[in-house]
Formats: sequence, structure tokens, C-alpha cells
Amino acid sequence: MKRALLHDIGKLRLEDADTPVPEARQVLVEVWACGICGSDLHIFHGDHPVIRPPAVMGHEFCGRVAAVGEQVRRFFPGDVAAGIPGVGCGDCAYCREGFFNRCRDLKVIGGHYPGAFAEYVLVPEDNLVKVPDSFTPIEGAMMESVAVAVHAVHRMGEVAGKTFLVLGAGPIGNLTVQVLKAFGARTVIASDPLEYRRFLAKRMGADEVVDPVREDLETRIRQMLPDEDGLDGAFDCAGLEQTLTQALTVTKNGAKIVLTAIFGINPTIPMRLLQRGERQLIGVQMYVKSDFDVAVQLMEAKKVRVLDLVTRSFPLERIDEAFQAASSRSGGEGKIIVFMRK
Repeated sequence: MKRALLHDIGKLRLEDADTPVPEARQVLVEVWACGICGSDLHIFHGDHPVIRPPAVMGHEFCGRVAAVGEQVRRFFPGDVAAGIPGVGCGDCAYCREGFFNRCRDLKVIGGHYPGAFAEYVLVPEDNLVKVPDSFTPIEGAMMESVAVAVHAVHRMGEVAGKTFLVLGAGPIGNLTVQVLKAFGARTVIASDPLEYRRFLAKRMGADEVVDPVREDLETRIRQMLPDEDGLDGAFDCAGLEQTLTQALTVTKNGAKIVLTAIFGINPTIPMRLLQRGERQLIGVQMYVKSDFDVAVQLMEAKKVRVLDLVTRSFPLERIDEAFQAASSRSGGEGKIIVFMRK
């Protein structure tokens, strides 16, 4: 089979490899489509907090079951499935309670294990979910991203009737906007310096958008919400010291700030705003399996639209070009999908 190996920082190489053979509880998936995630870009550029080359990346994938191990019971050859890339140890208290994402020995398909920027990927049975017949391969591949947004909003708690800021209107930010609105948020403001992302956020349901470079974010929010003491919460989908400070500045006392993005550099933040305002910083690590159920429900109900977020696609043979495009800050790219078959 063909696969893309990140053999050094910023350097991908297409190579031949043996097609894996599934063991007892494993499933071999013929990959149809795989999205480039922000965490893939962190690995590619060498600033991921854990994963370094060499690695076969790719965890936002959809494909057809090609073969199953002898103890697999829920999947059969021909089924269409999407991946849950987080692999817990299965034995610790977190895993037993359903929080594999909190496992201290958490591993990731597409990082610790070979991922889906390949013609085939090997996956534990418990790390697959079935894709509805009505979904396109792109929608199947995007289920994982929607689950991230669902989990982030669940971590915020009750959102109906409340006001929120989403900092960073990339794919996860725009999905968070949609999930917030689907769950009944009254006002959702999206902030991003790139015009195209702001345009897309507005199209995805954001009530207002802000350019934080040309406008003072705090002033704009006070103009939008003149009778309130600040926002009820914020989602940092950018992962920058600046955005985290902005979240602490524009939220009301007692607010929650959900940290969805990977912070490539540990930020310094104004602790006085955090402590005196009794604000809460809430971490997000992937999702739990039930978040995929909600993601599918929202997508089937057309309350979350993913196809509008996809701006380009590339074949596996052009994956280096795909990563260069995804790394561009020109402002015209959304989600980029890599197809394994021409």
C-alpha cells in the first residue's frame, strides 16, 4: 500500500509499505478520505507537545472495512466507518468510566500509531463508528471534528440563552459556532483576523464577527451587548497567549473559558482576571464516544453543516502540497481533505 510518512519536520515522503493484517480485535479500513487537522499541522511543523517524526499522520478519516479480526463482532467487510483516534489503555479507572480521553496512557492513531494518510489503516474495533448511508466520504471524515466541537460545548455546560465568544474561526471554531447555535445559545460572536474565516463564521450562524487586528475586541463586544457585564463564556480555538488573554478580558465574572486548541507555546496569562473574577479555565481533550452520537444527530438534522467548510481536496500523491496549502495564512483555506483513491 501507499502511505505518507513524515520522516522529518516539514518533510513528507510517499512510500510503499506492507498492508497491515488485523489481529483478533482489529479492523482494517480502506481509507477513502482523511482531513488535515490543526494537530496534524502541529506535528508537521514540529511544535506538537508530544508527537514527533517519524509518523504517519491522519486521524479524521472515513473508509470501507476491508477485513476484520476473528473476535470482531460489530463490523463486517463492506461497512462504512469513521475513526475514533484516541486509544486508551482500557484498564484504568478513566477508561472503565468511559473517559478514554483522560487515560494517562492515551495513544493516538495518526501519531503514536500509523494513521490514515495511507491507503489502509489498522484500527481497534472499539475505535470505529458506523457512518450513516446518507453521508458522503467527506462528511464521514468530518464526524471526528464535529465530535470535538460537541465535546467542547458539553464541557461548557448549559449554553441555551447565553452569550459566547469563539476565538479562532478555523474549522473547529466554525463547528463550535454551529454546535452552540444548535444547542440554543442566544448570541455567538466569532473573532478571527482572516476575512475568509469571518465570512464563513457568519455563514455558519455567528451573530457577529470581529477582526481582532483592526478592531478592539472588548469595545466591540460592549457595543454589541451594552446591557451586560460581559460574555457568559468563551472558546479558545486558536491556542495563543493573546486569545486566552482576550477571553479572560471580555467574559463576565464567573465565566467559563474552554480551551479547545493546542497551545504550541505555554502562555503567560493575567492571573488576576482569572482569580478575582472567579473565571474557570476548562481543558478539552478530544471527546468521548457519546459525542460521536450527538455529532451524527446534528449532521443528519442539518444543524451542523460540514461541506461548506471544505475548500480544497488533494489526492494522496499530492499530500505535501495539501499540507503547504493547509499551513498557508493567506486566508482562503478552510478544511482540506486528502483522498486516498483517484
